[in-house]
Amino acid sequence: MSFSSRIIFAILLVFATTWSATAATIQLPEWYRLEIVLDSTLKINTDVTASVRISSLIGDLQDTRIRLICPENWIVDSEEKFVKEIKAGDKASVAFKVRPTSYLAQGSIIAEAVLNVPFTALEQQIRQTHPDQAEAMIKTLHNWPRVTKRYSEISFALLEQESLCPLDKAIWLNYHQQLAPGNKFKGPVFYDDPVITTYQAQTDVEMFEKLQNYIKADPGLKKNLVESGIDLQKKKFDQLNGLYVLAARSFLDKNYEQARNFIDRFETEARNFNSELVENLEIAALNLKGLVFWSMDQKRLAEDYLKKAFYSNRKNPLQRYVLRNIALLMLANKERATAEHMMRLALGFKSGYTLLENEYEEVRNP
Repeated sequence: MSFSSRIIFAILLVFATTWSATAATIQLPEWYRLEIVLDSTLKINTDVTASVRISSLIGDLQDTRIRLICPENWIVDSEEKFVKEIKAGDKASVAFKVRPTSYLAQGSIIAEAVLNVPFTALEQQIRQTHPDQAEAMIKTLHNWPRVTKRYSEISFALLEQESLCPLDKAIWLNYHQQLAPGNKFKGPVFYDDPVITTYQAQTDVEMFEKLQNYIKADPGLKKNLVESGIDLQKKKFDQLNGLYVLAARSFLDKNYEQARNFIDRFETEARNFNSELVENLEIAALNLKGLVFWSMDQKRLAEDYLKKAFYSNRKNPLQRYVLRNIALLMLANKERATAEHMMRLALGFKSGYTLLENEYEEVRNP
């Protein structure tokens, strides 16, 4: 076995890369559409209208029943609503009043539609548009039950601090309370990956460094790895995420110099990673670096890095957190007018940021 082959084999064992083959399936034509939308942000004990919309694309839909499935103990104005007929090409909408009664870190509002399948219209459509596959498709079609249930959902987080609907993939939930500028404010917020353990982060960093050394030793190895099915971009992202996780955990342990070193390594490695995947991590890292300097009582450097985080992409939704942190730093520096301005800018990124809304009112009317 050649040197490159041995390395590839070892890396495959380390990363436990798996492959799967998916059998071809018969795809029937889309014959309906179902969606659910909310007219406003979710708030505790406040009604919101959930509209369930159904479009009939092929054939008429008869006697459609619609149910809204909400988290336990939430209040819904009706258990079920009924639509007599939706002509082919038309759409219908039914509205439910929903009142959230509890906070949830992750939840869903689900629309369930009970539909009578328009078999005749579907069969005609299949024969017209897929004559070569018609018999197989029609056989699959007639294996369906006459009445079928279909679903659409909105995922959300409804927290005491803010509501997110649909669920945002990047939510910062950690607060450094020691930096809070007074009893009426929570401390600045930062991101810490809730899934990756410190041990896993350390492993991801070390394994990618070994991989980089293998590639340097054998210039042809990179091509062989890609051909073997190893996603080097994903491994690189895991390394960057690992460095960030180690920085965040060091910050939580009050080991600020170590946190700075991990962030510096992250920044060096991220410069060579051309992917939009890392943008959120870059903002989080600059934000964390600002909080590290703030914790070390170097407020000027803290302000510089928080502003650098904001200017890295002023349109990124995560900037609501960065601007709030700048505002809190301004409050700590007794610059109330600037803090008020920063909070007002942050509120423009997202409705339903309950914590910031309350803090903004406190700053405006102390």
